[in-house]
Amino acid sequence: MTPKNRKTWILGSAGFGLTMAIVTALGVSPLSEAESKALSQLTTAPVALPALTDQLEALQAHGLELAREDEVRPGDSFEKLLSRMGVRDPAAMAFLKRERQTQAVLRANQGRIAFAYTDLQGRLLRLRLISGMDAWVIERTGENQFEITTARMGTEVSVEHRSVVVGQSFFGAMDQAGVPDVITDEIVSLFESDLDFRRQVNAGDKVRVIYESQKLAGRDIGNYRLIAVRFEASGETYEALYYNPDGTKGNFYDAEGKSVKRGFLAAPLRFTRVTSSFTNFRLHPLFGDPRAHRGVDYAAPTGTPVRSVADGEIVEVGYNGGYGNAIEIRHNQRYSTYYAHLSSYAGRPRPGQSVRMGEVIGYVGSTGWATGPHLHYEFRIYGRSVDPTAITKENPQIPSLTGDQLASFKTLATDLRKRLSLLDSINTARNN
Repeated sequence: MTPKNRKTWILGSAGFGLTMAIVTALGVSPLSEAESKALSQLTTAPVALPALTDQLEALQAHGLELAREDEVRPGDSFEKLLSRMGVRDPAAMAFLKRERQTQAVLRANQGRIAFAYTDLQGRLLRLRLISGMDAWVIERTGENQFEITTARMGTEVSVEHRSVVVGQSFFGAMDQAGVPDVITDEIVSLFESDLDFRRQVNAGDKVRVIYESQKLAGRDIGNYRLIAVRFEASGETYEALYYNPDGTKGNFYDAEGKSVKRGFLAAPLRFTRVTSSFTNFRLHPLFGDPRAHRGVDYAAPTGTPVRSVADGEIVEVGYNGGYGNAIEIRHNQRYSTYYAHLSSYAGRPRPGQSVRMGEVIGYVGSTGWATGPHLHYEFRIYGRSVDPTAITKENPQIPSLTGDQLASFKTLATDLRKRLSLLDSINTARNN
């Protein structure tokens, strides 16, 4: 070992020894009895709190409001409603009893939420209800003074996505998934010309649907718009994508821009069973002689809704001999349809009245020369009856998209189809 290394080793050993001595001294040095007692002794000191009344007065001076809400129940009076919300205000009650319009507004709000704002003593500062599309507000304007105001409310639009697997019932599965009935009906109307919902929709078939829902003050108001749907049934896939190119009346198209919505529904009844087809020769069920049958008979229970198969205008309505109660609808210069043996009409139809595709115009019956309840349905071209099943195959469609509209639609379609595909990975609602 060189002198230099020996010196380094000696200094290092000395430093290490000194350090250990300090650590040992600190580690074993005990606390004195006085120090231990001081550390274990609990010290308390009184803290003065301001009076609670002073705090409440201070809060009230800053305009504190308490917000409460409750559902308006059938048979509610303002006394019952406000009592449940903790309002204690004889002056407000007296005002509400004097104002006649308030009771009508309250009745119109059954099932909706009322919002009350009070001060700390339970005095009513403001009460808000919804009347139609308006917010109806009663507000305290002074000592025992109130004022009623209304303000137009804007609606909120939310986009809903639903994924459904059919179980025992297509309609049951859609209902279980929370799909509104009007959306389900529109889906059926879109595809029923190509798909028999009674025979071709089976357990395991899939529905993916996107639609808009309008809400007012957080409540669903029943306004919906179908945006896109994909239906996988019986090994086939059906798609309909909504496109509104001119900002007015939109339509549904497939991925290639071809119209999905047909010019006519496949049949005037949702679920049908043909008992007598169009023919030039058959024995009349009542009279037994050979006659032509210029339409198709659909068996159905009395009262089954009958739909107009397309947009049009009523040209004839009333009792017509062997046809019984009947309606004729003209759809354009070429096409018209006829519905007979009705038990009754929907509303008060009259010549010149417009009807929409799928609109209920009457109900199945057995009026006129009928052996039992059924619908006699005729399809006419320039007034001449033709086989409705043949025209269904012809079924004039809304024109397909072309040019700039087609290019614009394909951009939209790409996005909608991706969103429909994403629904495949979402847990599905199923009606078992």
